[in-house]
Amino acid sequence: MPNVIFTSPEIASVGILEDQCKREGMDFSVSKVSFSSNGKALTMNESEGFIKLIKDNVTQKIVGGSIIGPDASSLISSLTLAIANELTEQQITQTVFAHPTTGEVIHEAAFGLSIGALHQA
Repeated sequence: MPNVIFTSPEIASVGILEDQCKREGMDFSVSKVSFSSNGKALTMNESEGFIKLIKDNVTQKIVGGSIIGPDASSLISSLTLAIANELTEQQITQTVFAHPTTGEVIHEAAFGLSIGALHQA
């Protein structure tokens, strides 16, 4: 169930959080990408914040995500779909994201779980 806090910047999360993964002894990876590397956020003058994706290394599926920054309340829906449909980071990286959009931070964070984020500042 996604949750959103309508502050400035917005805060949203869905799925399992990093602390919970640690408590449960999961084998997991985390990718964190700053909005300061996102062209749309820069043009909006809202480069504060980040996205964090969590991947279960056993199943390779995305199990959690947090977003602090512009459009977080809208972007969390994409992460909710990814988790509900048990997508892997590879499936996300193979998805075409419109450019320039804040949604590209999801693409970057997915790359961060494998080859590394391409545009991380």
